[in-house]
Amino acid sequence: MPKSRYIIIKQMTSTHTHWDTIYTTKNHNKVSWHQAQSTISLDWILDITNKNDAILDVGSGVSALADNLLEKNYQHLSLLEISQIAIQTMKKRLENHLDHVHFYHENILTFQTNTQFDLWHDRAVFHFLTNEKDQQTYIQKLKQYLKPNGYFLLSTFAPTGPKQCSELNIVQYDSDKITLLLDTDFKLIKTTSEIHPHPDGSTQDFNYFLLQKT
Repeated sequence: MPKSRYIIIKQMTSTHTHWDTIYTTKNHNKVSWHQAQSTISLDWILDITNKNDAILDVGSGVSALADNLLEKNYQHLSLLEISQIAIQTMKKRLENHLDHVHFYHENILTFQTNTQFDLWHDRAVFHFLTNEKDQQTYIQKLKQYLKPNGYFLLSTFAPTGPKQCSELNIVQYDSDKITLLLDTDFKLIKTTSEIHPHPDGSTQDFNYFLLQKT
């Protein structure tokens, strides 16, 4: 096996193990990103999509977003998650709705599918990609699998937010930084900020971006 491929596989395995450990050892309601009810993401998705649109949630974890959308009778949800533990949890929780949910147990950097999506949702995955190569790989996947005029709904830590999460470094984003990175392939529709309450009583500053593929 070529050395470069071995390094990539080793990194992917390490990342899988890290997130499986998080979802095995921590109370799912106590992780820093937990929301009992999706907030801005849900509101924006309901505003710009219809119930038959194909929606991908990248780094879905055990988020309530899928539950919230299924309650609104959305028919074509795809959940991409690197942790098998999180996927097993969601399959059990959504067992009465599996006809409307497709699961991808994958790292977004190696993601492949025959499907194109009307909306690509990412709440706090992209900001874990700290090197330019991984960022560009993600963006290429986004452009490949998002339909023309499709929407990219992204949430990241703001410049006033944490610099780490779950013992991993992150990259903070504002609207100038994210639009520069995505260049002319996407148009920024709107942005907002959120002070997210951490289960430990503290708060974290997030930025939300809604972009449309041009």
